[in-house]
Amino acid sequence: MEQDNKKTKFFNTVKSILIALIIALVFRYVLYQPFKIPSKSMLPNLLVGDHLIADRINYGFSIPCSSSFTIKPFKEIKRGDVIIFHWPGSPSSDSCPNGGFLGFFSIYYIKRVIGVPGDIIEIEGNDIYINGKNISYPTDKFFYDNDQKYKVIINIFDEKEIETIYVANNNTPENLIKIKVPLNSYFVLGDNRDNSLDSRFWGFVDRNNIIGVPTIIHFSWDGDFKSPQDIIRFERFFKSIE
Repeated sequence: MEQDNKKTKFFNTVKSILIALIIALVFRYVLYQPFKIPSKSMLPNLLVGDHLIADRINYGFSIPCSSSFTIKPFKEIKRGDVIIFHWPGSPSSDSCPNGGFLGFFSIYYIKRVIGVPGDIIEIEGNDIYINGKNISYPTDKFFYDNDQKYKVIINIFDEKEIETIYVANNNTPENLIKIKVPLNSYFVLGDNRDNSLDSRFWGFVDRNNIIGVPTIIHFSWDGDFKSPQDIIRFERFFKSIE
């Protein structure tokens, strides 16, 4: 009798662990997924050391190693959205459209959507044209990162104003002749335009490679801190992502 009770307790414990593991995996790979910002390509809006939560469920979920959605998107990707995606040049993107099984071997990128399917994109210096309309407006502001000085330029997407930066008084990004964004694809750029590998270098992002849209910064820390009290950026906790 005592031995039966031990077996029952053991199997109940295993069952509880499996249920907890399944719930954790569903939350992690279907609903919301955490990410960390590793580079300065999204300055001034996202800093190195920002930890984000990405909304996956509203933007569709795909079966690993499949090009079909098991959950259709409730929301559409719009111009001005920040997206997290599997880098198109990743080997896993070729063999497995969603970045390998559960994305274990994928390289993740985070950029801002500039062009959606059907848009015609043109870049002339610091000016970006979408369907013939210039969305870039200069400001008198500067952004400083250590010893680097950046010129702040506003990009306007519908009614959303986004600050982007260029190295002040320096060379501008190469011009881009008019290109049309293909079906089920997106043209993306980093907000730090002089320090970003994006669609100007490796082309469009396929819809199947998009993981989700980051919604909030839940934690942030500065690896280049100058004093102990500067390690954790409390002011960025639970900040919404524009």
